[in-house]
Amino acid sequence: MPEWLIQILDAMPVETQAFAFSLFFVAVAWFGVIFVRPFFRFWLRGQPRLNEIVNYASAGFSLFYGLLLGLLSVAAYTNARDISGFAGREAAELVSIYRSALAYPESTREEVRDLLRDYTLFVVDREWPAYRDGRVPVGGENRLLAIRETLLGFEPVTVTQQIAHTSILETFNSMVSLRQQRLAGVDPSIPTVMWFTVAIGAGITIVFLLLLEVRFGLHLFISGLICTFLGLMVFMIYVQDRPLRSEVAASSVPFALAYERVMRWDERP
Repeated sequence: MPEWLIQILDAMPVETQAFAFSLFFVAVAWFGVIFVRPFFRFWLRGQPRLNEIVNYASAGFSLFYGLLLGLLSVAAYTNARDISGFAGREAAELVSIYRSALAYPESTREEVRDLLRDYTLFVVDREWPAYRDGRVPVGGENRLLAIRETLLGFEPVTVTQQIAHTSILETFNSMVSLRQQRLAGVDPSIPTVMWFTVAIGAGITIVFLLLLEVRFGLHLFISGLICTFLGLMVFMIYVQDRPLRSEVAASSVPFALAYERVMRWDERP
């Protein structure tokens, strides 16, 4: 799909996107019924039991195409769920580091917590909106680097500090790993060749619909129903294939809650 078209779709509310997908497939089918079907009727005139032949030919195709859409839907949903899970676990690790920083001396504790608050607000206010455009701002990595340097620069002087510091470093590394897995949601996970297969299959489905020999009004009704659902299936795969660029999958809520419930109360005016 061209990037300019993706940007137009991403600018729409999710309800409008669903309507646009269904409207596109219905419009293509109805265009075919009105303007292309007469040529098919001329070409197939006199063909006995045409509907039976079409039903027989489309049965196997519909089975495999439906299976393809079903598997892609499951794969896209699983990917979106995993990305959302990574975000939640990353926010939990962030909160764990924030609370465990109590073991540090006051100066180090305040510096680490200030950096964690800054990182959290950056993710919520600047990173997540940039995901909608398919961008990953470099500021997040820079903030993580500053946190890492601060943590590595601390020298524990007591056994308690040593244990807490080791635990914080392990949690921080886990948080960074979860972040990298979460950022995979910015780019599509379904290969382009699969989308070509979906598009070709949708085209073949519409051709089979055009071959049916039924009354004009009923033809419009049947093709409209089938193509509406086809559009919704493709829409569902599309939005869940890009969980950080969509409104219906992963969100910044875990980070916002972490800031509001854990970090905000001691934020300096």
